Formats: sequence, structure tokens, C-alpha cells
Amino acid sequence: MTQPLLSVITICYNEKQIERTCQSIVNQTWQDFEWIVVDGGSTDGTLDILNKYRNRINILISESDEGIYDAQNKGIKLAHGQYLNFMNGGDAFYNSTVLEKVFKDKEQTADVLYGKYCTIDNQRLLVLMHPKKFDSSYWLEHGLNHQSTFIKRELFDKYGLYNTDYKVAADKEKFVRFFQDGYRFSYLPEIISLYDLGGISAQNHKKTLEEFRKIEKQYLPHTTQYNYTLFGRFRFSKKIPDSTSEK
Repeated sequence: MTQPLLSVITICYNEKQIERTCQSIVNQTWQDFEWIVVDGGSTDGTLDILNKYRNRINILISESDEGIYDAQNKGIKLAHGQYLNFMNGGDAFYNSTVLEKVFKDKEQTADVLYGKYCTIDNQRLLVLMHPKKFDSSYWLEHGLNHQSTFIKRELFDKYGLYNTDYKVAADKEKFVRFFQDGYRFSYLPEIISLYDLGGISAQNHKKTLEEFRKIEKQYLPHTTQYNYTLFGRFRFSKKIPDSTSEK
């Protein structure tokens, strides 16, 4: 089997917005990727929707798991792509040309690619971004939006899978370790994902901060404390367009 450039991994469980996620993936204008879906044993009709896309899904498993990162670890083990993207149930690619802009006719070499993301709050589309460059102090209070990153598969071979002791911040722990060990992070000028504010990390700020503190204490004990916002820097807002295509 020829190694695909990208594996898109979708985890879900009784996800009411799974159709949006699926549509955003199958409608990509660049389709040279594998799609892996790890369902946690849904009982609400999620599987019926997933089966509508069965001819495009390369691997689909449905079984109980021990949480988000256990499910994502299953996806990593099944993935063959050079880069991995975690587009979880409820989230979506921002528009149909996202992957084309990132990968078509591009020779990406960075270890972690990261772009902008957006959320919908009070009927406004809020676009957020991470800085184009950052140092170790950035990781105090901050992470990267997981859905808007593309991570080299080989990093998980070197560092292991996500630590399931973390319930909402295992991805931050990995990003901090990659950064501290000198792996290259490259900024993408595109809006990559539409992030679901109903997700567990967005809803559980107390738990997120608790796990951030644990990571910072372990990996960043000598870093100067700054007053960062939790989920990235607010950039701008605009009215929700008729579609999520970038204007």
C-alpha cells in the first residue's frame, strides 16, 4: 500500500452533528487522504449516518472505549498517513478547499502544521488564531486547536500515544514535548476548522485548566508566567455567512 500523505481521524459517540463533520470531509476538493472513523458504540443513529459514507470511509470501527484519547489512540494505530488530522465528530473543515490549500502541490516538511480556527458564538463567527511564532512561554495557559493541526505520524512512534490519564489536554502535553525537543512547528495562514463549542474541553474549563497546570508544572517549571487566554487569541468576528466558505 502506498503511504497516503494524510490520515483524517474522526472519533465520535452519539454525535448529533456527525453529518456536518462527514459532509465537510467528503466535500473536500482534494481527496488524496485516508479517512478513519472510531465510533464509541453509538446507540442514537450516529452509525446510520456514518454508513451513508461507508464507501468513502477507509476504516470504520464501532466499539466501547475509555474516552477521547483512547479512541484517538485507536485511530493513530490504524493510520498510515504521513500526517494525522483529528477532525472529531461535531467539528468540521472550514470549507471545501482547506486540504487542497494545505497539501495539493505543496511539499510540507514541518513536524506540526497549525492554522486558524473558528467557532460560532451568539450567532457570530469568531475566527481565532495562534501566533506565527512562539517560545516556551506560549504554552502557559495555551495549547493548539487540535482540529486545526496536522501532526507527523512518526512523532507518535517516537513519543508514544496520547496519555489517557489526561481527559482533555493530552494533545497539549504532546505539543509541549514536541516543541521542547526542537521539532518544527509551521503556521498555516488558512482557517482550518469550525470548532464545536459543545466539545468536552470547551465545556469543562475547570478540568482543562487543572490539566494545563499539571503539564506546565512538569514540563515548564521555569517559564515566566504570562496572562494568556485559554483557547488562543481572539482575532475578529463576523456575521455567519450562508455557508462556511471563506469570503
